[in-house]
Amino acid sequence: MKLADGLFLESCCEVASKYPGIKYNEIIVDNCCMQLVSKPEQFDVMVTPNLYGNLVANTAAGIAGGTGVMPGGNVGADHAVFEQGASAGNEKILEQKKANPVALFLSSAMMLRHLQFPSFADRLETAVKRVIAEGKYMTKNLGGDCTTQEITDAVLAKLS
Repeated sequence: MKLADGLFLESCCEVASKYPGIKYNEIIVDNCCMQLVSKPEQFDVMVTPNLYGNLVANTAAGIAGGTGVMPGGNVGADHAVFEQGASAGNEKILEQKKANPVALFLSSAMMLRHLQFPSFADRLETAVKRVIAEGKYMTKNLGGDCTTQEITDAVLAKLS
């Protein structure tokens, strides 16, 4: 890990030197997670290797309300993948069809924005926000008892 981390940091420093107007900091991942909990406003954009990114994403998901509401995207020079931003890790919820689909909807909105369809992204995000704000259709992690399908149907109804 020390070799890989060193190469990663070296690459980050090299790229950062090309953009002097952007503030560049390094932080050890355990301190980063603690700081994320205690002072999240200090962070804007984070660049991490996969393992550390997973640790940070799961910490952020805990702050935001759980993995079901945390969108995610991995964007490279030629390809991009958009998915739930943190590990759900609970097969029982999936079997009961009670997984929160909000993270996937928000990740889809991120993908639409990445593909230059901002108006569609805005519509989807607005529909999701309206469903959550109403408080009628919520999965267990947000204090409700709805199924994945019920949340999906509610979001689709707001799109109409």
